[in-house]
Amino acid sequence: MAITIDATVGGASANSYITLSDANAIVEGLILDDDVSVWDSSNTDNKNRALYTAAVRIDRERFLGARVTDTQALQWPRTGVRKPDTYINTYATGFPFRITTDYFTDTEIPEQVKKAQVILAVYLNNNRNGLGLSGLEDFKNVKIGNLDATPNFYGAVGADRVPPLFERYFTGLRISGPSNIAIKRS
Repeated sequence: MAITIDATVGGASANSYITLSDANAIVEGLILDDDVSVWDSSNTDNKNRALYTAAVRIDRERFLGARVTDTQALQWPRTGVRKPDTYINTYATGFPFRITTDYFTDTEIPEQVKKAQVILAVYLNNNRNGLGLSGLEDFKNVKIGNLDATPNFYGAVGADRVPPLFERYFTGLRISGPSNIAIKRS
């Protein structure tokens, strides 16, 4: 049975943060020729399944802020989340911060979340047997004679691990993780 992508922002039946056509536009900008060619040659249903699975994985993250409504199916949009990596010299104008434009709106999905979904979807689409793990997923090539272990371009990937680029997109958006520092008060 084919899957249909619903990327309605804040929708009760949304199952993706990005449409397939928007995902294809991001993929076209990737420099990874092998990944792009496998994605391009894949059928629509496989791409949709990869996008859906990537959204499910994203929703396992612990993000800052709170979901905008109780009825939305996905973690985003969220309220009370400051946009990361924004720098404006507001001290020159006398205001130490900007209240409205530094935060994601209640109808906004961060570009970082969309790009992370696409990166993971491309990986999942290109490695469809990713759940049948051998324990050697961290390596592109393993050679026994003279021991030659070539790391996988994506880094550590497996059932619960993801490409490093996927992780980096969440810097400043989640409560803790490899790209964030958890602060604990004593």
